[in-house]
Amino acid sequence: IESTMRDAIEEIFNEMKNQGVSFNKIRPELKKIVLQNLKRRNPDKVFQKVVDISVDIITVGFDKEELFSGNIDAQKIKTTAKEYGFSAKTKTDSSDLLTVKDNRNDLAHGIKSFAEVGKDKSADELIKIKNKVVKYLRQILENIQIYIDNQEYLDSTNTP
Repeated sequence: IESTMRDAIEEIFNEMKNQGVSFNKIRPELKKIVLQNLKRRNPDKVFQKVVDISVDIITVGFDKEELFSGNIDAQKIKTTAKEYGFSAKTKTDSSDLLTVKDNRNDLAHGIKSFAEVGKDKSADELIKIKNKVVKYLRQILENIQIYIDNQEYLDSTNTP
């Protein structure tokens, strides 16, 4: 889940870079993200990478490793969608993402063993959960693709 969302957000930044999008043209939500990203960077390293500040400022501060801390559920995806301006609407129930997140955290922190986490679910039930999560993520990725294709990262108040 984390990897999928990290790569999707990275693709938004890659698209803006590839299109040579200026900071002045992006939507206000993204401007805030860009400035927050930049604030976390060493000015000397930023300076070395900037050729055209209006364009380079968008990606110079971006670090996909800082996007998510491994605790992603549907609520975090919805929050991220709102921050970036893409749709979080899906036709698939997202409740299994919370189950996956909670169990993943319990396993990662040694709170529960694999035997404890898996004792209440059959292999078929686990496969159904996986399929629902994949279906949900696929719909989020489709929303992000529409966002990119329609250049929804641009500030709609700036267009003629």
